[in-house]
Amino acid sequence: MKFGIKHFAFAVLSILILGMYASFSNYYFLQREQTAKVITNSIKNDLSELSYVLSKHIRKEPISTARALLDRKAANSSYLNAIAVFDDDALIITTDQKFSKVLNSSELFTNTNTDIYESLKKKIAFEESVAYYEGKELKQYTLLFFIDHDFISESFTQERERFLLLFVLFPILLIGLLWILIQKLVISPLELLRQYAYYHENIPNPFRIKELEHIRSSLVQTFSRLEQEKTDLYNLSRTDSLSGLANRNHLHERMDQIIEDSQRNNKEFALLFLDLDHFKSINDSLGHDIGDELLRSVAHSIQDILRLNDVVARIGGDEFVIVLTHYKDEMELIEIINRIQTKLMRPWKIKTFPINVTSSIGITVYPKDGDNLVTLMKNADIAMYEAKANGRKGYHFYTQELNKRTQEYIELTNTMRTALKENQYELFYQPQNKVQTGEIIGAEALIRWKNPEGGMISPYVFIPIAEHNGFITDLGKWILESAIEQKKRWEEMGMDIKVSINVAAKQIQQEDFLEHLEFLLKKYKINTSNIFFEITEYIFLHDRDAILKTFLALKKLGIQISLDDFGTGYSSLSYLKTFPIDVLKIDKAFLDDYDSDDGAIFIETIVKMAQTLKIKVVAEGVEEQAQVEYLKSLGCDLYQGYVCSQPIEVDAFTQLYKNS
Repeated sequence: MKFGIKHFAFAVLSILILGMYASFSNYYFLQREQTAKVITNSIKNDLSELSYVLSKHIRKEPISTARALLDRKAANSSYLNAIAVFDDDALIITTDQKFSKVLNSSELFTNTNTDIYESLKKKIAFEESVAYYEGKELKQYTLLFFIDHDFISESFTQERERFLLLFVLFPILLIGLLWILIQKLVISPLELLRQYAYYHENIPNPFRIKELEHIRSSLVQTFSRLEQEKTDLYNLSRTDSLSGLANRNHLHERMDQIIEDSQRNNKEFALLFLDLDHFKSINDSLGHDIGDELLRSVAHSIQDILRLNDVVARIGGDEFVIVLTHYKDEMELIEIINRIQTKLMRPWKIKTFPINVTSSIGITVYPKDGDNLVTLMKNADIAMYEAKANGRKGYHFYTQELNKRTQEYIELTNTMRTALKENQYELFYQPQNKVQTGEIIGAEALIRWKNPEGGMISPYVFIPIAEHNGFITDLGKWILESAIEQKKRWEEMGMDIKVSINVAAKQIQQEDFLEHLEFLLKKYKINTSNIFFEITEYIFLHDRDAILKTFLALKKLGIQISLDDFGTGYSSLSYLKTFPIDVLKIDKAFLDDYDSDDGAIFIETIVKMAQTLKIKVVAEGVEEQAQVEYLKSLGCDLYQGYVCSQPIEVDAFTQLYKNS
């Protein structure tokens, strides 16, 4: 269904009116309740004050002598009809004989009333006790304030009238004026523009609104050069403006012809997907103008190598598609590819800047790898990324095995996000034991994925994919909260154990990382001194100043920092000195080699260095009691591994801890 401009404007204004009335009505009822609350509080305050005064009065004189005090109080309060004092059911004194009846509890205003306004309308009086002593016996009178409903109702009526005037009549007038202005300044001019754009006649007079006048002027100028622009647009639609090569549109046209010719003559052709390696770093370091000039030079070089029947197109960024139609066999095809890559590897000089370039190429062959352009390009793209994964500066032919691996990767990428929504992830816990006593004092939280269809999926499969596609940040938040929540449950059970949580480099670099962590700590209120964040050495490849700032903030929160897989990455003593590291974790690969001279020297060096720096040491992957005895001899602090337990579900871990 299509709407005219006038109908659209009317609908918007109608929605605006309804929205305003809804907001104003809500405001009115809230304000009415607030006013009722103020009146109620005022009456209660007067009631409490009079109760106190009467209590003091009774000490000296009988309650019957307080008539003047009650009359004065009743006269000074506009909200009251009368004040009365009862001794149980007997009336002692009242300011108005009309109000001398004892009331039941349903007629009295109580503190449990939720709708104060309705209570003021329906309840008859407020009640308060007046305590006094008769001898040594504590007794009390009942003090009642009878509400003046007429005055209170009149107060709310006046407020309602003011509300109607300010929030109903005035908005109607304002919106009516707005409708007239929209009609005159927007709707009518837009209708004139529509007619002009459709019929190209009756040029509208200049408009008062600057933007509409710009549109009117632009339309007048546009129609005058429309034919010329049609011609220019056709040429531009088939040519890449930067390189002068064919673009996607032209490539589609040529491919339709090539595929038709190949089908008729029963011959194959090759489609290459070429991507320059590390081109982004050239753009970032030297500027986009240098990058653009390099792309133009690369385009011309590729075109010089190819023959007239071949096609080269730039389809975006530093990506080129090359179609080779005439080659004898695979060897000649590879020779052509080598010529292209060799020529691109020659030193370039762009505006005095020397630049070295390499390329990665994915290769598909028609018809075995695809019978249309979309399929051939998709498969060539897959092959190109495989070439990059194999070290770049090379080429790779597409195969079904490669496609299957890529599809599995894509499927796993999509499935892992759904798995988070469907609570398929679960944290397992592996005990951490004291080396000297074997006592369980902590646990490392380790994520597991229980897929309903595929069963248990190893973290070694999905964690690298999550780190590659950025999902690790969302997954990391889930791990962090789940582990902290479980820590809170254990504390409530009396198990104040250490919990180690793995935190990825991408996760800790998120701007909201500390903010989210502080929120979780405030929410669960756990003992942070027993929380350890396990990070790997790869994090130190990033902005060290920012990482140090984050680590110091973690220390202020009481979080301990554990360096995981020490010695397997970019080990450096400098960051042990610079960064506040509390724990070093020796990787299983070193423990497996503990009984060799070289392996033992390496482990002993790590332990002694950590002891010198006053850093605790945790040995991972301990599977034999002999390894435990060896760690005892070194004075190692903790170990974890199958010698105690594999990672187990939370209930099983809790039972294991209690049994130990």
